[in-house]
Amino acid sequence: MLRLALLVLALTVPPAFAQGIDPAILRAMQGSWLIAPQDGRPGCRVTLRTEVIPGGYALALGPDCTQRLPRLADVAGWNPVDGLKLIDARRRNVMEFREREDGQYDAPEPSPGYALLRAPDHVTRLPMAPEAFGTWLMKRPDGEVVCRVQLLDRPPPGGQESYAVRVVAQGCQSAVTRLKLVSWRMEMLKLVLYGLDGNSLSFVQTPTGFAKTAAEGGRPLILERAPR
Repeated sequence: MLRLALLVLALTVPPAFAQGIDPAILRAMQGSWLIAPQDGRPGCRVTLRTEVIPGGYALALGPDCTQRLPRLADVAGWNPVDGLKLIDARRRNVMEFREREDGQYDAPEPSPGYALLRAPDHVTRLPMAPEAFGTWLMKRPDGEVVCRVQLLDRPPPGGQESYAVRVVAQGCQSAVTRLKLVSWRMEMLKLVLYGLDGNSLSFVQTPTGFAKTAAEGGRPLILERAPR
């Protein structure tokens, strides 16, 4: 009778619950993700699936994965327990990611570290801070210039984990000057500007520059390189 009960349970309980995973979590995580080295080199796409395999769930590598990231050649699946692990056919961990507060993942090892994140199709790698040094225009999509800012290659006074911002006050609209911007840094795909009073302004990478994230609210705003 006990064996019969266990058999019925195995046939009726969804595989995700059988492995202790909420199916809603799996549905939220399935789909396309970018794995990118944190030194700015190109990464590749992987597709997380919900079909159960030994030790986890199925995964599909993009066609360029083994060329760009040879370490992924043996990856056969993924496991969302205690972060997110990429596993091989023998259930061994190939790469272990930990979840960040923003819902993205990073793996500090192996060097140079890797990011696992949702990213638009045009994004193939993480933007690097040196690529953003220089003068940028904050603009509305219709071309109206809101402000001119300089992203400097040195830290702000008293800070070592970010870079200084210089706002060109002449012609800069109050919507920007009241933020009292003093520093900036790259955070995965985002370029984030920080102000003295805890204010911040986040931009996400686009094919031509950066655009204010939807989470910021308000009117659209883009960052474009200032003409020389």
